[in-house]
Amino acid sequence: MDPFIQQKRDAALDNLKGLLIISVVYVHMYDMLGQKTPLLYTIRLVVLAVQMPLFLFLCGYFGKHVEKRRRTALTEYLIPFLLFNTLYYIIRSEQVPELEYGLFRPLNMYWFLLTLLIIRMLMPELLRVRGLLPLSIVVALLAGGDPYLGRTLSLSRTICFFPFYLLGYCCTPTHMKRIRRLPVPAVLLCGGAGAFFALWLTDTLHPDKSSSHPFQLVNSYEAQGLEPFEGIAFRLSIYLIAPLLGMMLLRLIPAGKGILTRIGRGSMTVYLLHAFPMLWIVEHWEWLCGLLIQVFPALEQYDYPGQLDYGIPQLALLLIYAFVVSLALSSPFVTRIYNRTLSALQHMLFYAAPGAKK
Repeated sequence: MDPFIQQKRDAALDNLKGLLIISVVYVHMYDMLGQKTPLLYTIRLVVLAVQMPLFLFLCGYFGKHVEKRRRTALTEYLIPFLLFNTLYYIIRSEQVPELEYGLFRPLNMYWFLLTLLIIRMLMPELLRVRGLLPLSIVVALLAGGDPYLGRTLSLSRTICFFPFYLLGYCCTPTHMKRIRRLPVPAVLLCGGAGAFFALWLTDTLHPDKSSSHPFQLVNSYEAQGLEPFEGIAFRLSIYLIAPLLGMMLLRLIPAGKGILTRIGRGSMTVYLLHAFPMLWIVEHWEWLCGLLIQVFPALEQYDYPGQLDYGIPQLALLLIYAFVVSLALSSPFVTRIYNRTLSALQHMLFYAAPGAKK
């Protein structure tokens, strides 16, 4: 059920997926805790500039059989979305009673499922459009001026992340090999330039980050407190920054099999399930921090790790948490249970396809 399945697995790309899904867990935990130290905020900002664009790129790269992907899109994405988005709301509403639920309004992280569902359902027809890649970027820039495009059906993100999916679809194994042969100093320079540009633009334009950062592509320019030309500059920048950072990661990611490989292969279950231990951790964060101080008395000078003036202890805690959760939820046992459960739901809800073997 993993949207990244390929006939012959590439360990380097599995490693990259593993790294990206760990970063997803990290960012979501950071957002839930609301920690604002400069170091953590800087890391979060750079991660946001490449994290989901590169995920959508990989989805497009592995989604070249468009008719097959369309046939399986409903069962692979709609069922998990309805199930996990609802479960997340039920549990989260205990902590935040004013939280509003919408059947097709993704809460927090589950927008990705709706985005993949819509793209893969429409992809065969979209490929008939001439100049689709530049046109998709133009549409994404115009979409930022519409205040009604937002979280419902994940329309804003679907439109704006689609160019990255399409770029991955157009990328061939030959292109991938060329990226991996780029000189390391060159890709480091590209990645550094992308990170600097992301930080500089945020510091210069001062978007309203109370709900989301412009790199998350979820709100209109007006909602971000940006003038139309500022919003277009911000949105256009991600189509430059993300490829620069993405090329660096594609070039530097190791090709050998290891723990990251396993996490990458189970990235779907990590993505779907990581919200639930996260909600428990957030609810018991104060108690856990107190326990941490007992184990490491040197931290007693601080109230709690969430209140530290420096970001290093917080960074260590968040990285350890993100790694451990990703490793646990990508285990063969968890992925096997998930696949069997989803298969049972499919049989309950859908008739067998015409001509399918009994």
